[in-house]
Amino acid sequence: MPVPPVDPEIQSLLDTSDSGVFPLYDLDSVLADPELYRPLRERPDTPADEQAKAEDLFIPGPGGQLRLRVYRPATDGTLPVVLYLHGGAFTYGSPEAEEKHAQRYARDAEAVVASVDYRLAPEHPYPAAADDAYAALTWLAGKAAEIGGDPERIAVAGASAGGNIAAATALRARDLDGPPVVFQMLIYPAVDSGMTSDSMRQCTDTPVLNRAAMKLAWRHYTGGHSLAPYASPAQAADLSGLPPAFIVVAEADPLRDEGLLYAKRLSAAGVTTELIQAPGAVHGFDLLFPKARVSERNLADQVRALREALHQ
Repeated sequence: MPVPPVDPEIQSLLDTSDSGVFPLYDLDSVLADPELYRPLRERPDTPADEQAKAEDLFIPGPGGQLRLRVYRPATDGTLPVVLYLHGGAFTYGSPEAEEKHAQRYARDAEAVVASVDYRLAPEHPYPAAADDAYAALTWLAGKAAEIGGDPERIAVAGASAGGNIAAATALRARDLDGPPVVFQMLIYPAVDSGMTSDSMRQCTDTPVLNRAAMKLAWRHYTGGHSLAPYASPAQAADLSGLPPAFIVVAEADPLRDEGLLYAKRLSAAGVTTELIQAPGAVHGFDLLFPKARVSERNLADQVRALREALHQ
């Protein structure tokens, strides 16, 4: 089917936003030039949230010291844990860049959120980021009490490239009989390095993310040829035995159809799966335009899904 029109409110924001502040609207150009994406690796200043305080924690990682940015709400007692993987086309981003989302998950879903400052491509290609995420999961399962978390209630969550890494972490934990993961929340995840879906072929000039940008992202992360399931979760032959899933796809996004297919395969494998397609939304809509109505609705659904999964 043709690429759906962009939501009018988001289109207006795209038309009026200062692209000098957010060059992501031209992501293929950004990923082609390290000088452009290097500033997007900086840790932006973020406002304090007294209802979800943040602190940095350093744990042993496969590449050396690994930073977790931990958010805990002003709630007493032992809380469930969300292992959060930020997005950024595998090449940029940081926990601070998505701090508002992490704070909201912590505050409104009443959970300890541990956001992983994983190693970035192309300097650290696959499996660096996936290894860092799994190391963080293993640490949390053994040391959750140190941050007031419950090791029996750990979810993985991530957006875009972070959705890829979250899905891979759930697969790896199942395959290695590793720490139990009770829920996976995948927001417009990049799960198929094959790039063969209809939406991927059609979205050649969509805002924020298009086929050319995704091709560059995969090249940076995997060299453009890896079909290993922990790099490209859609390549996993068997999706049974995975934790319940909540998946969001954006309608005007090249990643739409691979997310839809991954949700369909999970459901067919017996995994309880909730799928939401955000109408007229572009890739990254909830992060770039959190005040848009479609974003506010979807963020509320994300929090609701986490609460239901972690506080049953």
